[in-house]
Amino acid sequence: MKTIQTSEARCRDCYKCIRHCPVKAIGLKNGQAWVSEDKCVFCGQCIKACPQNAKSTVSQVEIFDRMLREGLPVTVSIAPSYLANSIYDSPWQLIAGLYQIGVRRVEETAVAAEWVAARYSQRVKGQNQKTVISSCCPVIVDLIEKYYPQLLECLPGIASPMAVHARQIKQSDGEGMKVVFIGPCYAKKAEALKEKGLIDCVLTFQELADYLKVRNISCNALDGRFPERMSHHARLFPLHQGILHTAGIEQKLKSDIITVSGIDDCLETLEALREGTIQPRFVEALACKGGCIGGPALGNPQGIPARRERLIRWAEQAQSTFREENRVWAVDDGRRHQAAPLKLPMPTDKELAEILAQTGKYTPEDETNCGGCGYSSCREKAIAVYQGLAEVEMCIPYMKNKAESFSNVIVDTSVNGIIVVDADLVIQKYNPTAARMFHMPLHTAEGHKLETYLDPADFREVFGSQKLSVVMRSYPQWGLYTRQVIYPLSKYNVVIGIISDLTEEEAQKQKFASMKREAFDRASKVIHQQMRIAQEIAGLLGESTSDTKATLLELMEIMEGEVQ
Repeated sequence: MKTIQTSEARCRDCYKCIRHCPVKAIGLKNGQAWVSEDKCVFCGQCIKACPQNAKSTVSQVEIFDRMLREGLPVTVSIAPSYLANSIYDSPWQLIAGLYQIGVRRVEETAVAAEWVAARYSQRVKGQNQKTVISSCCPVIVDLIEKYYPQLLECLPGIASPMAVHARQIKQSDGEGMKVVFIGPCYAKKAEALKEKGLIDCVLTFQELADYLKVRNISCNALDGRFPERMSHHARLFPLHQGILHTAGIEQKLKSDIITVSGIDDCLETLEALREGTIQPRFVEALACKGGCIGGPALGNPQGIPARRERLIRWAEQAQSTFREENRVWAVDDGRRHQAAPLKLPMPTDKELAEILAQTGKYTPEDETNCGGCGYSSCREKAIAVYQGLAEVEMCIPYMKNKAESFSNVIVDTSVNGIIVVDADLVIQKYNPTAARMFHMPLHTAEGHKLETYLDPADFREVFGSQKLSVVMRSYPQWGLYTRQVIYPLSKYNVVIGIISDLTEEEAQKQKFASMKREAFDRASKVIHQQMRIAQEIAGLLGESTSDTKATLLELMEIMEGEVQ
């Protein structure tokens, strides 16, 4: 089942998702981006980055809605970051909204986070000297399983709070109880699929907010309600260093502990662990900046500092409502991590060179590494082309040069002369046809005044009026007759002249006119001779010649008009 989907209608070749994907799990085919779920770690960076909103997670809202409408018992496990959600006046109104739509019970996932944190504390304080990396964040787990399998032994084999809480609920209420997890994380949807039906549905806070609107539930108009089970110690769990705080180990082994949040810092830390340049006892790694409050689907437009302040404020207020439970939740908290390294084909040096050559990169100096395609280097992009994840045409400098080259070919091969001048009537560009027409040197006339080669008056007039002009101009010194279309390009403060050579056409026209004049002259002589003979014959016969004379004169006028 796909977790992230792309709208083909909205996706428009911007490559921004590729640029922001930390593991380059975005492929491109026929200009359309697609997500390789084998490579994807579901961090949601592509969804956040897409300017056309072409990417989204596959929604499970319909599943949630169907369970409620069928009257099935539903328990919501709500991630502790809900305290940072600012869509509603208070987090307790969000809880009230869940009860309003028919949820049987709402519990904080943080109750299981306490259990998980205690297990981490045992591991860190134990005799095992191996590095332990927190496995609460599904993005980090996917990164290690797919890209850093050498670090698999650093994962503690402890399930996430979401999974542990779901097991607690199923153990307490039976398999018939439907468990719905609601949080700020897209990756939880992928994690839930691995749990084989343990979690029946996963929604993001944003999806829940949209669903409540559809159900016409105005949470801000409701009296607040508290979850039925709330955490006493783990409300700060979703913050940077929240795991350490909950486990009570943040101060005891400080020099042996690393805390990182944000995908880039996490990748840097994993690289250092793989290379052996660091050897901490414990690494708290959260893919989102600031921790889970930086989740991509929290539904909070505020920044990390404001979210953090809001969570702490509401967590402190909730302390007075906490009721200690004597119940011990003895559930299986284990998780089996399995390496899933990617086996992508790699090109040989020859094949790589051939791919690079397709975009005009024959030497290392040709590799601009501009990042416009979304990849950090030309070679990285070429490898992606070989693997079927990228297209040759994604190279922006190459396509730009290709377009310019195509345009230059059109201009250079045009049968019309083309001259571009600036406001000072200095030649900026001209093509070979213009050079031939006006006896200009083929490559060195740029930078010279137009008046050096032809009268600039028409170009000057267009600059002044900023209106298109069509004029006929002859140049007797070169035997040249032209039609000139001159127009301004105000954006670039230049004037462009497109000059058609009509010399041959004009010569043909003159030749035809001369032929008609000669024919007219011959016809005139014949007519005058015929008139004379007709007059003589008419005189002899005694007949009037007036009609004949009028007809002949009319014919002469018609022929003279055609010649002119």
